[in-house]
Amino acid sequence: MGDQENKKPLLIRAIEWLSEVSGYLGGLAILVSTIIIVHQVLVRYFWGIPAIWQIETSVYLLLITSFVGAAYGLKHDAHVGIDLIVMKLAPRFQRMLRIFTSILCMGLTVIVAWKAWLLWWEATTNGWKSESLLSAPLTIPYFILPLGMVLITLQFIVLIYNDWVWLKTNSEGKTPSSKEIKTDTIKT
Repeated sequence: MGDQENKKPLLIRAIEWLSEVSGYLGGLAILVSTIIIVHQVLVRYFWGIPAIWQIETSVYLLLITSFVGAAYGLKHDAHVGIDLIVMKLAPRFQRMLRIFTSILCMGLTVIVAWKAWLLWWEATTNGWKSESLLSAPLTIPYFILPLGMVLITLQFIVLIYNDWVWLKTNSEGKTPSSKEIKTDTIKT
């Protein structure tokens, strides 16, 4: 871990670690989902046995990949972005614009998380179950969206913090090292 990483507050480092873990959980969910689908195909093909749990379980695992793993994608700038105009701006204005858009996006994720927590609570307290033959309790899959939105919101806090520190460092006349410039390049 470099000097720059050690200077970050513990909360920021913890959020970055959570975002990394979320990516690995998403990858693991894809792997398990793939194994389940292959199992379903083989069982149906060779023994003609229909399954009641594979499709629903795979869908839930893919939801984990999409929503929980999104914080990892945000951390590593692995999301779709249209940056034709943004890349023409000076680095300082790019950072300011990214702070502004991160605040807006964070507001949206907070609203979605709040509504999703309400839905999860309703499903949990009312004992909702899926209408499939599996009849899984919906409290489990309904937990995925609010968890993912909280992780994304936390990662937006890290993005805002990193850009704010970059702006502060560069406005005080300090010239970032070539390593900092290389690792701080924006791919919006």
